[in-house]
Amino acid sequence: MIQIKYILLLLLLSSSILGETKKNFGLKVSTYHTVNERLTFGGFTHIAFGPGGSEVITACTTYRFLYRNNPKEPFLESPLSVKRHHSVVYNPADKLYYANDTDNHRIIAFSDPSKNEITAETKEICGIKLQRPHDTVIDPKTGWIYALNPNSGHIFRFTTIGENESVIKAPTQGYTRALTFANGKLYAIGSSKGRIVEIVDWEKPTFKVYDSFDPSGRQGAAGSWKKTGLVLNDAEFFNGHWYATNYFTQAYAKGTDFDENKFIRFKTLDDMVTGNWTDISRLVPSGLTPYFLTVNENKLYLATFNHESKGLGDCILQFEPTEN
Repeated sequence: MIQIKYILLLLLLSSSILGETKKNFGLKVSTYHTVNERLTFGGFTHIAFGPGGSEVITACTTYRFLYRNNPKEPFLESPLSVKRHHSVVYNPADKLYYANDTDNHRIIAFSDPSKNEITAETKEICGIKLQRPHDTVIDPKTGWIYALNPNSGHIFRFTTIGENESVIKAPTQGYTRALTFANGKLYAIGSSKGRIVEIVDWEKPTFKVYDSFDPSGRQGAAGSWKKTGLVLNDAEFFNGHWYATNYFTQAYAKGTDFDENKFIRFKTLDDMVTGNWTDISRLVPSGLTPYFLTVNENKLYLATFNHESKGLGDCILQFEPTEN
């Protein structure tokens, strides 16, 4: 009975918040894509944008990529075989997609998500084995591709698989899910600690650490604001603000509020340190966990999934600045 009430509440909130575009915090919010009867793959963790308006969604828990050639077409299932992958990025330099095939402990490159053809793959970089690699990103100015081992803090850099490889170890202090570029700088998004690490110098590994305000004094790979403080999934700079998501769920919250501060924004990283942020969690339906963020053509996209009820309400949200 409790589960039924929870599902009804989630559907009601999803309808009221997302059924129509709505202006909140200077943002117009809409549902860009959601699970439907025709294509039920869920577990959305990321959306990427490729050439000619093409798009690829990572459906992590259902072991599939979804793809389409332009926004007017429906999403289709990719035949590529992956396992709990988390993100993908397109590299215009060699016209390949690079994805972290997380539970197969490898990074793969492919040219066409509609084909079951892998161009290249690797299970180690610089002699270090890939262990559930998360998040693959590209520096749009230099063409460097970066990937991450979440438990060790190792960040890998290369131009293509097997070429110009190097590695550093960032002081993330615990589980780390994401990498991001902002204003020409690379950051590691430390989850368990609620920490963002700026890579100041790659050649002479130098870092600047930003630890989030945390009255709980505790940490974990998932939780809630009152139980663990921030548990960062991702952070992205967009239209003058940092936006950050957290791995908060009903199960890990242990009776505390699992929606509070799950989606926040702030002006500077120092604001995150002092707790000077705005809780914008009401822009995401209750019960959905916000995961990776993507900026494309002056719009911010957020992949969400239902941790407790797989596939229920999973969606890609789109945020667009408004004048209000």
